[in-house]
Amino acid sequence: MFAGNSRGAGMWHRIVLLGCMWSAFFVCHSHGQQINIGAFFYDDELDLEKEFMAVVNAINGPESDQTHRFYPLIKRLKPEDGSVAMQEQACDLIDNGVAAIFGPSSKAASDIVALVCNNTGIPHIEFDVADEEHQEERPNHQLTLNLYPSQVILSKAYADIVQNFGWRKFTIVYDADDAKAAARLQDLLQLREVHNDVVRVRKFQKDDDYRVMWKSIRGERRVVLDCEPSMLVDLLNSSTEFGLTGQYNHIFLTNLETYTDNLEELAADNETFAVNITAARLLVNPDPPAVILSPYGYVVQRENVVYESNEPPRTLLHDLIHDALQLFAQSWRNASFFYPDRMAVPRITCDLAASGGRTWAMGRYLARLMKGTSGVNNANFRTSSLQFDEDGQRITFNIEVYDPLDGVGIATWDPRGQVTPLNVDTKAQKKIIYRVATRIGPPYFSINETAMELNMTGNALYQGYAVDLIDAIAAQVGFEYVFIPVADQQYGKQDKDTKQWNGIIGEIINNDAHMGICDLTITQARKTAVDFTVPFMQLGVSILAYKSPHVEKPLDAYLEPFGGEVWIWILISVFVVTFLKTIVARISNMDWENPHPCNRDPEVLENQWHIHNTGWLTVASIMTAGCDILPRSPQVRMFEATWWIFAIIIANSYTANLAAFLTSSKMEGSIANLKDLSGQKKVKFGTIYGGSTYNLLADSNETVYRLAFNLMNNDDPSAYTKDNLEGVDRVQKNKGDYMFLMETTTLEYHREQNCDLRSVGEKFGEKHYAIAVPFGAEYRSNLSVAILKLSETGALYDLKQRWWKNPNASCFEEPDTDATPDMNFEELRGIFYTLYVGILIAFLIGITEFLVYVQQVALEERLTFKAAFKKEIWFVLCVWNNKKPIVAGTPVSSVRSTPRRSVDKSLERTPKSSRRIVIGRSSEEMREMPQGSRSGSSSGTNEAKEDQKEARV
Repeated sequence: MFAGNSRGAGMWHRIVLLGCMWSAFFVCHSHGQQINIGAFFYDDELDLEKEFMAVVNAINGPESDQTHRFYPLIKRLKPEDGSVAMQEQACDLIDNGVAAIFGPSSKAASDIVALVCNNTGIPHIEFDVADEEHQEERPNHQLTLNLYPSQVILSKAYADIVQNFGWRKFTIVYDADDAKAAARLQDLLQLREVHNDVVRVRKFQKDDDYRVMWKSIRGERRVVLDCEPSMLVDLLNSSTEFGLTGQYNHIFLTNLETYTDNLEELAADNETFAVNITAARLLVNPDPPAVILSPYGYVVQRENVVYESNEPPRTLLHDLIHDALQLFAQSWRNASFFYPDRMAVPRITCDLAASGGRTWAMGRYLARLMKGTSGVNNANFRTSSLQFDEDGQRITFNIEVYDPLDGVGIATWDPRGQVTPLNVDTKAQKKIIYRVATRIGPPYFSINETAMELNMTGNALYQGYAVDLIDAIAAQVGFEYVFIPVADQQYGKQDKDTKQWNGIIGEIINNDAHMGICDLTITQARKTAVDFTVPFMQLGVSILAYKSPHVEKPLDAYLEPFGGEVWIWILISVFVVTFLKTIVARISNMDWENPHPCNRDPEVLENQWHIHNTGWLTVASIMTAGCDILPRSPQVRMFEATWWIFAIIIANSYTANLAAFLTSSKMEGSIANLKDLSGQKKVKFGTIYGGSTYNLLADSNETVYRLAFNLMNNDDPSAYTKDNLEGVDRVQKNKGDYMFLMETTTLEYHREQNCDLRSVGEKFGEKHYAIAVPFGAEYRSNLSVAILKLSETGALYDLKQRWWKNPNASCFEEPDTDATPDMNFEELRGIFYTLYVGILIAFLIGITEFLVYVQQVALEERLTFKAAFKKEIWFVLCVWNNKKPIVAGTPVSSVRSTPRRSVDKSLERTPKSSRRIVIGRSSEEMREMPQGSRSGSSSGTNEAKEDQKEARV
């Protein structure tokens, strides 16, 4: 009995003890379940390991509140560890019953961890960038999730951001050693395949001389740069000497961890570092968990207060590790809620799974829960919009575009492809400096040489009409500006193949400038790309031609109608004709006439055609002066008529050619308009290729315009130029063989500056200059109002007068080629000088003869030379006395002015030795003369008769 009772009591004791043990095990299992989780970190990733441990402790929370506890098992890797070593360590973690494996980072060159997890059913969570999976690799990665953004979606995000920038032309620069860069930039790289001239690609390697690469894209304003943060400073420093870090350039950094590099030091050390840098990063939730600080870079933010931190800079991987652990913990809690009896620690091995044994079934369930988790508006996650596709790739995330120099966000990108600006109020308060695109070309815009010598910079370096106009507009509207000369010096022309604009228009389209000003013409094509203000100048097109420099006419300019040999032959003809006419007249009987018509029986006959008279008639005929003596015989008259025909032709030919030789060449005046220019082939002409005048002729249906355009296209060498200065230089060098079609305002300027240029014809093709602005620019109306005010006050006219008129110019004004040329004294002074010389010679001969005559009078009248000179010169000055008394002793040469018959009679009555004209004596003085004088007169008559008789014998 006792023994039976004893055995029953022992059995009940064992039952109660077993129940207590089971209860204790159940309580322990329900309140303190330990879940092992494994992780891989390299030796140089201690900061990531530290973050991992900190997040695990934060998730576990206080020990008293733990229902289950995550216990981390860390495996450290070395850079030389390969796939075999990682497989062994992964299997070791699985043998220790881990419920998930995190890592390793992208430093691992193999996916062996993902393969091991997929074979054993253990969830594998990655937090770093990985290669894109191929289709054949996906079955082996079914249990792998990656919290790093998908490279495909990230590439689309970058393309959307660049498109939002408005870039039409840019260069992509990335590391050739980064195998993942091509996938990350694939959408941008595809643009290059379509627009090779617009989107350029450059690659670099770590040990390269980066300057070679930057030199190949010198002048580029927009760069998409993809590189490791550690290489960024060296890359930007090497680009400085090529202007890539200059003002108004823009560099977009695509690495999501760019903010870890300290760019402030680069900007502080380099005075020329003025480039606009924007970067991309994952958008972080504004309210992080309270138990974890929010460090960015070298500072920590807590409750809107920024503190300095001595900890290493926080990176994107820190946030992704945090989110990976939170995602797994959330999924474990959810699975435990629905299947509490199945969420036991897995007891499997790699060898068992490899031999075809069972895998952990709940591992695949946990993977499905994590893939279906949405992190939108979830405060437990650092990064927003956490979603995955069926392959475990993160397809939903938000990108923040920000300024890495000050950390201020600029815009956000969402998975729908929308880019939303941030900090609008802050930007509105920021002072805007307007960028004004222009091109160098006087008088609108040029470099001030004096300012360059003084090493001045900014707007003070430039001068011109556009500079003063923008300054006047800015004073009225109230804004600051800076001029940006375009690199290609083009106005703006659209490429037919790429549809891209160059020049000033391209700068505005690409958001490189707020406005553009110079001699920029409003055209229909340009109005489809940009907007314009009201015009500030009205003009047309005219023809610029060469004007021969003014040359002072020589004194013998009036002789130019005939060549020197012609004048020689004329002189020879005058002398020959004079001599031959004398011979012909002397052999003609009709030209021998009676000297005394009253005497019917003359003793002698006279022939008036001696050398003096024939010479006078010959010269008078060719000078169209006429003569009072004419020939009588037929042969002499025939001779004279022939000479008159010759004289008329010579005189009329001289008169017809005189004006042409004394004024400008008529060849220049033969082209009066574009029609005349197109109707000849000797003078070539052209215009700026792709300019507004080019488009005017190319797009017009006018016959003359089309003809001119075809002639310019067919010229070889090309008749086109790249700018106005080249056209002006070409006109000057060709000296009349080339003309240039250009705007009248620019033509007027160059004509004022160069005396060897002229304008041909009237203007055609009305045009307008205006300021170009982007479509929808709010400041366009303000600019237009300011231009109208300047026009009403006359300021625009004053500006034009200031820059167009050249006060130092002293150009010779050519006469109008269409009008009758007026000959001035400079051209005819030779004729006047000839007249003056002839008169002077005549006076010298007359004075000489007068002085000789005075000397004879002084000797005959026994007077001093001075007294005789006074008496004779007084009679000469008495111009009202036209009668000269003839007295004995008067020299024969002094009575040649009296009628021939009277002279002959006087000579018969007066002896040769005593014939003289008594000048200044009245008739009373003649009667009082001595009788000897009169007897001498009679004796002289007798002597004359005796001489005549001797002559007859």
